[in-house]
Amino acid sequence: MTRAEALGDIEHSILSASKIMVNILAESLIHGGYENVTVAQFRILDMVYNGTDTPIDIAKMLDVSQPAITGILEKLEGKGLLTRLTNTDDRRRVALLLTPDGIDLVENVNDYRAKYLQKVLRKMGRERTAQLQESLGAFNLGYSQLKSKAVDVFAGRDIKRLETKSSDKTES
Repeated sequence: MTRAEALGDIEHSILSASKIMVNILAESLIHGGYENVTVAQFRILDMVYNGTDTPIDIAKMLDVSQPAITGILEKLEGKGLLTRLTNTDDRRRVALLLTPDGIDLVENVNDYRAKYLQKVLRKMGRERTAQLQESLGAFNLGYSQLKSKAVDVFAGRDIKRLETKSSDKTES
């Protein structure tokens, strides 16, 4: 098998895993009674929940225009899941804040997702789960290196933890 063929297989595997993760998210939204929230809307709620709190940072993270994000934010605000706070000194600056219903939604959906993933990981066994964890750490680090500072805002703790684990292994 050539290197190009191997990369194609890896890409295919990652895309398949991504589809499964989207399915789990969609199932989690439906299971929680959140059928009126799309996967894209949930992604933004989850980003705000994890500290990405400006429309500009969300647009950078998702590599979309700010007007596209504004439309989604308006829908989320209309559903009572998110509030946009305008800076009184500079009206162009907006901070995002989840409402209590928005916080509950993110926590309930992520709890369901975590429990579902635990079931999948138990089927895989300890050794394969450990291999997956190491591989996902490298994948997440590679992704973060491709993205702008918005990724650091969103996943800073995870990135620092991965870098620390990586340096610990090279020192041993």
